[in-house]
Amino acid sequence: MPTASLPANFPAPSPLASRWAIDPTLVPLNHGAFGACPTAVLDAQRAHMDRMERDTVTFFVEDASKLLDRSRAALAPLLGCAANDVVFVPNASHGVHAALHNLDLAPGDELLTNAHEYPACLNNARQRCAQTGATLVVAELPWPVPSADALADALLANVTDRTKACLLSSVTSPSAVMMPVERVCRELRARGIEIILDAAHGVGFQHHDLKAWDVAWSTGNAHKWLCSPKGSGWLYVRPDLQPTFRPPVLSNSAQVREPVAAAAGRPPMHVEFDYVGTNDISAYLAIADAAEFLADAAGSIEAYMDHNRALALAGRDAVCRRLGVEPSAPDELTGAIAAIALPTTKPAADLKRALFDRWRIQIPVWEPRTATAGMIGIADTPVVRLSANLYNAIGQYEYLAEALAAEL
Repeated sequence: MPTASLPANFPAPSPLASRWAIDPTLVPLNHGAFGACPTAVLDAQRAHMDRMERDTVTFFVEDASKLLDRSRAALAPLLGCAANDVVFVPNASHGVHAALHNLDLAPGDELLTNAHEYPACLNNARQRCAQTGATLVVAELPWPVPSADALADALLANVTDRTKACLLSSVTSPSAVMMPVERVCRELRARGIEIILDAAHGVGFQHHDLKAWDVAWSTGNAHKWLCSPKGSGWLYVRPDLQPTFRPPVLSNSAQVREPVAAAAGRPPMHVEFDYVGTNDISAYLAIADAAEFLADAAGSIEAYMDHNRALALAGRDAVCRRLGVEPSAPDELTGAIAAIALPTTKPAADLKRALFDRWRIQIPVWEPRTATAGMIGIADTPVVRLSANLYNAIGQYEYLAEALAAEL
């Protein structure tokens, strides 16, 4: 769309937006879906790809493991774990599948989750339960969310003596709330229940302490809030589970991983996950470059997370004031994304299309839970979910508020 065709009140982005390749005729308020990679990080990824192509054999046989260790070292402090406990996967859905693949379930066992989990992860959980004869228990969570304890109570009320494990998000996708992970993990582990923590929005969004939380497995996306290239996910495995943990797809070293690992001086889990055929691992390698970029752009990763959260809260409040509605979750449960239930019966798909076509706003609008087509409906009316990052400015959320008021 030509710039001359934009509305007269079209908002300016942050000055830092020039460090991304985002279309200047868009108002990008959906970082939480796929992220957005800075041009400097894309350049770093291309440099890794060029290195791979200059001498592919040396790259995969000698260099790759050391380069992957660089990204492991960048992730570990943000996850609260040792670097050796992390391997790489294409995304969090792959990581959840790998964890479920290694979870010993049997008929009579229950796998606990909740209705605010990501649809892909619920699909993998259903598949694993169908394969093993276990039962998937889906807890309902309150919406709007009154408090952290209300979330924890609703989930823990579904624990029984048959609960074998719990699939839990650190940040929910449809409702955009930070779950009370510390309390839930403490109470589940006290009953001997293992935890699969889906931290798809985790790294670069909020602090994690995987070791202290004693989760069995955790996985997430670096391409979201760490602004890495697409296809850069990570998977944590608790040390006591690593000797028997295997990737769903086995490669050349599967039968000899221990002697190969001993000869290379590397953890056996790394031997299997770091090489699964000639995958393009440049996105994994650029994770370290993305962490360096954000620390430089914002002053530190902590300052980056604080900035995004403050902007998301300000943007949420601007929308709520304009529409005359209350926030759907308290401030303490809100990070760099916020979901708002809208006072309308207008179809979500029509509203999303109008926001994009007429206002050039890129933002998700969820269908009501009563809609047969809604995959992640959580409310009785449509829900809009806004995100905030360094390239955004408060004027973009005020513009969203005016657009929603006009369309509703």
